[in-house]
Amino acid sequence: MPIATIVVGCDLSEDSDRAIARAIGIALLHQSVIVLVHAQADDAMIEDVDNEMLKRLGEVSAAVRVEEAIQLADRLGVIQKRGLRTEIVSRIGPPAEVLAQAALEHSAELIVVGTQGRTGISRFLLGSVASETIRHAPCDVLVCRGPSPELPFQRPLVATDFSPAATKALAHAAALSAPGAPIDVVHAWQLPAGSWGATLLGQARFPWNTVRDAVLSGAKAQAEKIEKEAAGLGHPIHVELVQGPPTSVITHAAERGGHDLIAVGAHGHRGVRRLLLGSVAESTIRHSPCSVLVVHGSTAA
Repeated sequence: MPIATIVVGCDLSEDSDRAIARAIGIALLHQSVIVLVHAQADDAMIEDVDNEMLKRLGEVSAAVRVEEAIQLADRLGVIQKRGLRTEIVSRIGPPAEVLAQAALEHSAELIVVGTQGRTGISRFLLGSVASETIRHAPCDVLVCRGPSPELPFQRPLVATDFSPAATKALAHAAALSAPGAPIDVVHAWQLPAGSWGATLLGQARFPWNTVRDAVLSGAKAQAEKIEKEAAGLGHPIHVELVQGPPTSVITHAAERGGHDLIAVGAHGHRGVRRLLLGSVAESTIRHSPCSVLVVHGSTAA
């Protein structure tokens, strides 16, 4: 998947700087244009203040705008020094909406954001900007966490439920990874609901392990299909089948394998995503030890 344009959220924090660094690494791989997007705060009028106070507030707001412009220019210079084409979009509005609109206007294939920004939210509480951006985005969203060098990803992990969205996630993860980097694919399988009751009846009355064998057999067939279809991606593919709850299986696999990226597919159109991103995708982002790529399985428009 070629990536012509990358939109990067910039709130002038260390987290957004890490997002910029990772975007540079991906842009160098594809010679992409980087659109640096800064959402300005809305300086709404405050009631019940005298003219002198309004004057002081206006002076503070103007000084902040000047400092923001200076810092944005500094970051623009860092990108341009790498020989990449770039531009700045700075406008008033909620960050997630400003990012989504900029991505739509520039026909971007990828939005890159940090997880925390200025709020200091912990790893287990997904920042509101990242969460809302995923829901509003017309394209893939990369949520950066942890060290982010100016390089493409080296150790990607793709979560699959064998859906079209997961297949798309595999291809898009390959596009964000270093050429030839091995890609691990993990599928979390579970026994059908109610299977636990069969154990109460005993093996003689109900051979519940036949259900387990059937589930595993189907998963193995799907895994072999993935390995065969992914042969043209240019990356060695290894599929692992692990029993357990999806989020737990995915995050533990990432920690155990030292992965720097988890790719997950999100189902549904944008209007649906606003209400229900999908428990596995959102929970994975919240608990992931590394960056997460959310790939939309259908057209967002």
